[in-house]
Amino acid sequence: MDEVYFRGLRQGCVLELGGEADLHGQFVIVSQTCDVVQPKRELIQISPLVQLDDVNARRGALKRENPRYPLVSTEEDGKFADLAQMFSVEKKSVQGVREVKTLSIADGYAAREFGLAVGRWFGRFAMPDEVQPWLAPVQELIRSKHDKPTSALGQVLHEVTEIRVEAVSWEQGPFELVLHVIVHAGAVPSLHEDDSFPDLSTFPSDLNVICEQITREKDRVRLSMLWSLFAEKLAERCKPKQKFEDDPQVRDAVISVTGELSSDDEFSLAKMRRSEQLDIDFLSDPVPY
Repeated sequence: MDEVYFRGLRQGCVLELGGEADLHGQFVIVSQTCDVVQPKRELIQISPLVQLDDVNARRGALKRENPRYPLVSTEEDGKFADLAQMFSVEKKSVQGVREVKTLSIADGYAAREFGLAVGRWFGRFAMPDEVQPWLAPVQELIRSKHDKPTSALGQVLHEVTEIRVEAVSWEQGPFELVLHVIVHAGAVPSLHEDDSFPDLSTFPSDLNVICEQITREKDRVRLSMLWSLFAEKLAERCKPKQKFEDDPQVRDAVISVTGELSSDDEFSLAKMRRSEQLDIDFLSDPVPY
């Protein structure tokens, strides 16, 4: 095996196969880089590089709604890895093939993002089927507003790094859920024991109005309380659509959903272990490489 050749490859490299391993076309390496470069690893995993012509499929992939297709090439006709068609090949069967550098992932930030996308395909938590309709309204709301910076909700969502869902146990319902809304450090002012808190009756109850006030509020205490209300109002959106009213499995699956706000520098490891990420991956940028 040509060790020097594989030391020059990494996760996200695109290979042009012309009959090697009985394959033709462009394939992206999805194995972790350490497995690619280590001689003792005899296999690597690759996926075909695809260009999504279907407008809806392409839009969903670009917005990271469909984890099957992580973006590889950022050119105008960007291409995606099809993780559903991933398979293993022997390294010796593809050694020496040409790397398509113009399509390969070139910088550390993009490499980190691609690696997280591959991990998401395998690591997504499967919420119980009867619980998913309760969470779907929040997922749909965020997907519809996240890329609309002119809306107050869209602006507020750009301060949210992750949303997680906690249950005492996922083994058996009915469930009491906590919707953890985690925001960038510094987005929410800290409160002090001697702060004077305004009456909650002076705050809005509508989610959009709350977001509008968050974007322009200057008072530290009111801003912090508005953010807490934002988390609570998102949790209130966790209700099944009308079509599930006659489905007792869904209707009775959840007892309550409460919202809890945290910043990403204070959300504890214990809470992380007790909760699962709500699959809205595009909320947070990858950790710097």
